[in-house]
Amino acid sequence: MSMGVGLRIGSVVSTAVVASNDPGSPDPVVIVRDTVLHMCPDGTAILGGSAPHTIGETHTVSGFLPRVGDPAGVAVGDGSRYRAEDLVAGAMRCLLRECEPLPDHGGRTGGAPDIMATYPTRWDSAAVAALRDALDYADMSYLSLVSDAEAAAAWFESEIAERPGQLVGIYHVDDTGATVALIRSGVEAGKAFRFSSGGSPTAQIATALGAFGWLPSNLDAVVVTGDGLIARDSATIHGFATTVGEKFGVRCVVGPGPEQTAALGAAIRAAGFNPTTHKVTPIGLPPSYDVTEVIDAVVGEPVPSTSTTPSRPATRTHNPASAAAVGASPARVSGGTAVATPPEPRAVAQAGDESTADSTSRASWLVAAVVGLALVLVAIVFVLFVL
Repeated sequence: MSMGVGLRIGSVVSTAVVASNDPGSPDPVVIVRDTVLHMCPDGTAILGGSAPHTIGETHTVSGFLPRVGDPAGVAVGDGSRYRAEDLVAGAMRCLLRECEPLPDHGGRTGGAPDIMATYPTRWDSAAVAALRDALDYADMSYLSLVSDAEAAAAWFESEIAERPGQLVGIYHVDDTGATVALIRSGVEAGKAFRFSSGGSPTAQIATALGAFGWLPSNLDAVVVTGDGLIARDSATIHGFATTVGEKFGVRCVVGPGPEQTAALGAAIRAAGFNPTTHKVTPIGLPPSYDVTEVIDAVVGEPVPSTSTTPSRPATRTHNPASAAAVGASPARVSGGTAVATPPEPRAVAQAGDESTADSTSRASWLVAAVVGLALVLVAIVFVLFVL
């Protein structure tokens, strides 16, 4: 049986999905956490839930996803700074811990199930590379990356589409605007288009189509997904879908959650689904819902870290209780999973260091200017009085 694991770190909610693409297989297991990391004094981290009661101060950090690739890092309560991409990698490790135990078979090459994680479609190549680097250093090089849009299109083509190889528009709305991506045969057609809040969904999609010389009539379908607080507004999300469907005369669907669509699609792709070579084989879904529920579950105590890394911290997983085992089959569960993470962040350039460097640079230029002026004056005196 082919299996896959999909991960998505969202701005408010993070999701893990374990799914199989084989007919007759069980419904996917969907695990949900708040995107909040609790950094414990013993070197562990907990994703979601309430801050644990520990000896020493626990620092809570959130809102780190948009900061990936920012050299300034993310400030934590004690004044230290973490690279945002390291925090995302740590959150992914926490989600993976929820999925255990995974079988040693079911992967596309016969080994353990493949794992695929998504990233925001609007990210540039530098942000994606920063996350890739963080995952590699955290010993998670086995984890593949795919954009939210490509994963959402995989969900549509696996679950809903009547034929493969379609042109699917992904309209993703969040609290700061909307992103439009066009996916043909599972591959993103050029760059995604980012729009600020307040615009018309149909106008934004038409703009993206026009950039490639396409018309709304070329679309086979549109999938609406969401992230952030607006994803909780079911009426608004479904209003976008209704507007697009009526204006363009095209099939328009709202993805599950709707912030879980990409995680489901990532699991489908990890299980081996390819829209250009596979026939449509739905994996089945948990009970239908419009808004993701995040329900606290009882989890084990954080386990102290016993591993050390000499230069750059890398997360390590130990043995806390899995919330996936607390009242879960294909249900949505939440709480917090403790995984060992380094107590010290990777080095991030500090403002004081930058100002010192700037002062040193200015002093060097001043000395050079004075020396140059002196040489010019000596040359003038030599010409006037010696020659």
